[in-house]
Amino acid sequence: MRQTAYTTAMRRITMRDFRWMGRPLVWEKDYRSVKLEVQAHMGLPYGPLLLAVSDESFDFEATVNVPQKGGFAGLCVYHLDSTYAAVGLNREAMEIHTTIAGSHNRSIIARTFECEEVTWLLRRSLSHLDIGYRRGEDEAIWVGSFQLPGLEKSISFGPYFANETDHPMPGWMHSIRYSKES
Repeated sequence: MRQTAYTTAMRRITMRDFRWMGRPLVWEKDYRSVKLEVQAHMGLPYGPLLLAVSDESFDFEATVNVPQKGGFAGLCVYHLDSTYAAVGLNREAMEIHTTIAGSHNRSIIARTFECEEVTWLLRRSLSHLDIGYRRGEDEAIWVGSFQLPGLEKSISFGPYFANETDHPMPGWMHSIRYSKES
């Protein structure tokens, strides 16, 4: 028991811990970043999602691209196809998804984002989640506070990429940071 507790306390999530769900056809991943091509007509929850798993309270940051109109990129906390929460941006809007027991809610909020990328923030404490973002060195903007069933023990989390257009779009993530909550 002690060894397991020690191992969990020392655990650090790196780019190697992220696995594809809904793998894109074209992608490159190394220890620092991932670049991909988001196929046409791809959306949540079918991919592409790049997910890691944690069973502890933590803070997570990752820099993700902000695509043109028709695409979205952001952060997703995933339990099943029927239970997840996600917040994403494109250059003209923000989208917020929640799906609980198969009941889906998607909100789109018109808002201009003139930056190529933002740093997404996730704060997890048991089944409570806060998702936000930061542009450059600006203060954090917390978009949503979620409690999802089934996430008390562990969660899958990471970037998602969506594309509602007829043409592929680029996507990327880099500069991940994971720290256990003390």
